[in-house]
Amino acid sequence: MPPIEELIAEITIGNIYWFVNPQISSFEPHPHVCIGINDNDCVFMICGTSQFESRKRYFELNDLPFETLVMIKPNESNTITKQTFIDCNEVQVHDVGDLYYNKTFKQRGRITKAELLQVKQGIEISELLEQSFKKELLTYFPKL
Repeated sequence: MPPIEELIAEITIGNIYWFVNPQISSFEPHPHVCIGINDNDCVFMICGTSQFESRKRYFELNDLPFETLVMIKPNESNTITKQTFIDCNEVQVHDVGDLYYNKTFKQRGRITKAELLQVKQGIEISELLEQSFKKELLTYFPKL
């Protein structure tokens, strides 16, 4: 296994990582979009889902703006096989060490600049993320 520093050096905003996430109720690997890394110990990610109808229903019931739900279309550079939705209201914090030891953690693609811009805008308008957390997250995005 390569050193943890190599993993840290390779984690990039906009990359898609697949892994079994203990923060969700599934034993299947899910795609996660990286939106930031903090002081080399915390990685900020948003888990993707292909279950649009359940996300749509959640957004309707909670009166959330649909601009905070970003669709990732399958293409060669992201390796996603079906439309996937990223909920910008649900940013997860992952410890680098946990990701390093997660045997399913693999980088498998990248979202487009346009999709990354939509994610950034979704975070900006999210009503569920705390202002200080949003401000921190937005500092990680490259100039788009």
